[in-house]
Amino acid sequence: EGIDLTVRASFQHWVTHTIRYNDQDPVGHVNNAAMATFLEQGRTTFIYPLMSEFAGPELEIVLARILIDYLRELKFPGTVDIGSRVTRVGTKSLTLTHGVFEGETETCVSTGICTLVFFDPVKRTSTAPPEALRSHLGSLIPT
Repeated sequence: EGIDLTVRASFQHWVTHTIRYNDQDPVGHVNNAAMATFLEQGRTTFIYPLMSEFAGPELEIVLARILIDYLRELKFPGTVDIGSRVTRVGTKSLTLTHGVFEGETETCVSTGICTLVFFDPVKRTSTAPPEALRSHLGSLIPT
């Protein structure tokens, strides 16, 4: 789609997350599970306020697919800035893309693509989001 996920300017939402000691693997760098958690932090701080504003508690999201590219080593201690943006809104799903940057630097250590499915927690099935949410999410896709 032509978006460079390694550039900060590609993202519309940001959250900072502290790297924890237990995010390290035996080699001494941040492990793959921690990187998935960073992407989770990015997507949930981005999408849940919008869901609260436009949908309410009767709507949830579930992760259907995640792709992570590990670009550079990341070490403890420190922080990461996680950028997020909407790239696709479907009938019952959406795609968010992410960039994970070392602290406040321009160094991108990882990128991710997450497909989320809107979920009805009572019926326990996928569902279409309210049109107000779908429309708002669609308006966030840069043209």
